[in-house]
Amino acid sequence: MKHTNSLLNLKTLAKRYARANRIPQHHALDLVAVELKFSHWPALMQASKDDWQVTPEDLAVTEVFLQKTLPNFHVQHEDGEAIKSRFEGIEPVEEGKIGGHSYKMMETLGDVYLTGEGWSIHVSEAPHAPPRVEIAKQSNSSNPINDSDFLQDALQIAQTRSEQIRARIASDWPRRSTKPDAEGKVRHPLGHGLSDKWFCLHCDALITGQQIADSLWHCPACHASPLDIFETAFWLSDDDEQPESIQTSNIGKNIEPKIEVVDTRFKLELNEKNITLLIRSALLEDATNTSERLGALLAAISVDEENDVSIVFDEDLWPEGKDPIQALAVADLLGIEIDQALTCMTAPFAWPGLGEYTSSTHEYTKMLLDAYANQGTVRNSG
Repeated sequence: MKHTNSLLNLKTLAKRYARANRIPQHHALDLVAVELKFSHWPALMQASKDDWQVTPEDLAVTEVFLQKTLPNFHVQHEDGEAIKSRFEGIEPVEEGKIGGHSYKMMETLGDVYLTGEGWSIHVSEAPHAPPRVEIAKQSNSSNPINDSDFLQDALQIAQTRSEQIRARIASDWPRRSTKPDAEGKVRHPLGHGLSDKWFCLHCDALITGQQIADSLWHCPACHASPLDIFETAFWLSDDDEQPESIQTSNIGKNIEPKIEVVDTRFKLELNEKNITLLIRSALLEDATNTSERLGALLAAISVDEENDVSIVFDEDLWPEGKDPIQALAVADLLGIEIDQALTCMTAPFAWPGLGEYTSSTHEYTKMLLDAYANQGTVRNSG
């Protein structure tokens, strides 16, 4: 990991912590610096300009520290994938027809998706969660999902597959995780203890051992996964409102599906990947010679949670004081801000200044070969 990227990761962790705790960002930066044995953040930055570098161990220590300081703080490693691409790369486990209309059925993370032309059904791994039926807004009246008999047949197919998945999951768990003992105690399938009372991190629900076993360790109130079910509500203080028992009369019974009409038109996803792609493309337009083009290709670009961009250029490849006009214009269109910085990286070739005399990659390559040859250097093709 590059040194500049490591510093940016530290700043990102501190920024998320500051937002979660509603404190100034510089306070969060100082907390991170103190945890890494510096008096404050400016001292850490000064050390980074000398010999000190952020290590993977430093990042791990920072993550653990932030999680301990705020129990419900989680370091986010976001995927950023759009809903429309959720089936990419997933092979259907079954294909068939209902009344002459084709469908495909997929499984992912314990959930079942049944899809057809202009419609889809999602059955969650959680037994108490209602099936979700999505109907494309752009579909016409001939969409078969509008027929109640077709809908019931499709739901039956998806729910049958979901029951098979739940049975497979339960068979992999300890028996005591799905069958309470005489005192109503059950064992968490992930090893979080043995108890007759359980608590949901998401909604603070108090759940009995029988209820949590019947719901396959998903919260019956908010559908949270087993990862969010704990033996004690350690995140609550004495001053917080205490959890209340919940009613779960719908478990094991037919649940009415939630039907939504959705807009399936293409949408511009302003995620980190796409913003980085647009900004780097604009930087290439800003480049006027080969060195600057290499600088644009090698620039470290990061995007924060507000989609604001940080660009770190190699000072040997990008001129100090040169504003990336096209990149700034793209950022203005997207409604985001750009922060620029220079650092000394490792240029891919010796004499990085050679590229300032040409905009032709062919000519630049010839200049490189001649320069290396003049030094008596044998070309390394490995």
